[in-house]
Amino acid sequence: MYARKDLLQRPAHVATKTFQALRIFVNDELNELYRGLRTAHKFLKPQGRLVALTFHSLEDRIVKRVFHSVDLSERPNLNARQKIRQGLRRQEEEEPCHSEQGNLNWSNIQKKVLTPDLQEVQENPRGRSAKLRAALKL
Repeated sequence: MYARKDLLQRPAHVATKTFQALRIFVNDELNELYRGLRTAHKFLKPQGRLVALTFHSLEDRIVKRVFHSVDLSERPNLNARQKIRQGLRRQEEEEPCHSEQGNLNWSNIQKKVLTPDLQEVQENPRGRSAKLRAALKL
């Protein structure tokens, strides 16, 4: 049953990722995270700080896009040509180009995400995938 190995070369059960995906879906964790970030923005005073600790890439992507004020409905990694086409389509449809997230302005406190170093991972293996992001409300 332990055919896989994790990043620390320890045996990992083959169904681990499946159960994680089911838990995320059943608990609606990604939408709850997004709602929590919007609520935090609403209640924080200007110059208030928000710190988010994420444990997998789906969570981290949501936090990163919110802190960079990127609309979550926009496809990630659009090149310049795709952005121009998207803008032209919106103009043709005469649809306003604002989103409900457009007013969420954050300033990143640190330029890069903080991750645990090797010693911290050896002391606490469960924290190996943790990422810490912090932002200041404008």
